[in-house]
Amino acid sequence: MRLIERYIFRMILTGFVTSLVVLTGVVWVTQALREVDLLTSQGQTLWLFMKITMLALPALIMVIAPVALLIACLFTLNKFNADSELIVTHAAGASPRLVGRPFVVLALLVSVLTGFISLYLVPESAREVRNLITQIRADVLTDIVAPGRFTTVEDNLTFHIRERRPDGTLAGLLVFDGRTPTKLMTYLAEEGRIVRVREQAYLAMSNGSIQQQEGGGREISIVRFDNYVYDLSSLSQRSGTGTIDYHPREMRISELINPDPENRYYRSQPGRFRSELHERFTSILYPMVFVFISLAALGYPRTNRQGRGNSVVIAIVAATAVRTAGFAATNLASSTPAGVVLMYAIPLATILLAGWAAFWQQGSLDRIIHGLPTPAETLQAVLPPPLRRWMERRVGTVSGS
Repeated sequence: MRLIERYIFRMILTGFVTSLVVLTGVVWVTQALREVDLLTSQGQTLWLFMKITMLALPALIMVIAPVALLIACLFTLNKFNADSELIVTHAAGASPRLVGRPFVVLALLVSVLTGFISLYLVPESAREVRNLITQIRADVLTDIVAPGRFTTVEDNLTFHIRERRPDGTLAGLLVFDGRTPTKLMTYLAEEGRIVRVREQAYLAMSNGSIQQQEGGGREISIVRFDNYVYDLSSLSQRSGTGTIDYHPREMRISELINPDPENRYYRSQPGRFRSELHERFTSILYPMVFVFISLAALGYPRTNRQGRGNSVVIAIVAATAVRTAGFAATNLASSTPAGVVLMYAIPLATILLAGWAAFWQQGSLDRIIHGLPTPAETLQAVLPPPLRRWMERRVGTVSGS
């Protein structure tokens, strides 16, 4: 890069890192507060609490990074215009491509970062969270459930034990599973023990019975057993086969391309797999989209007498509209393959249109923006005549004083 390009790149990079750290910190704190229940009602350690909340960072950064880049670009371009640096650069003969190159380079770097997070870190961190949640809920039975008390692990799933013996055996065990309203299950057993097999946890019960009530009727069927194994991994929505039925968000790229036909999420919502797969690829395009929108709205030099408020507002509105349309296309792709075309068409068309306005027809968007009324002019136009005349007199009095 040339000296001016390195200077611009350093300014954008500083703004991007600052915005990313601040926004991620704020959102992370709000997400962490939702997991305080791990420390209070479930008695987990501070380290486990921090580990689970930190595993949410990749997903947050993937969403926040393009927004932080947009903020950095708007701030940098507005500052360059306010300090007349863009005017001097333009007057010295620098082409729009020279000024825009540092922005595009940073957008490419952010796209690579977003792609790595989207394609690898997000599914891996989500899978780790699911495994930790399974472990936590198994630990609730062995460590947290107090003898003589009914403890609700999650909605309509309650455990009760009479006593916990020194060897870890749970005596006088009751499990009520009402998560399926049409199939209420109650398990009674004289003894129970937590058994772990690799990442899976089971509750092995002996000398008990199963009371099953189906369809909301009053009839109850009772099955007695000598030994019965209750799959605690069902607390994390695993299948009865012992394998995990991961959500599409938790699946690797290879699993989304070739999904397991036996996965219950794939059987019920195959479109979710399609939309999730293409969402991970299209998310890589949005850093470039936001940079080109910023350059199209604020990349043209202007004097200090020319306001920049309309340009900033239009850039924010345009970026918000494009990203919202992208989310809508993702939802549409869940129900029809035609939505996949829109998922790629929206960001690519925006890049081409904004790039054309920023580099080949520079100033065309600027002239349109300056043809729009200012917020003060808009307010003055909608005010009733008496109030407008009163405000004009007040402004005139202040100016005269």
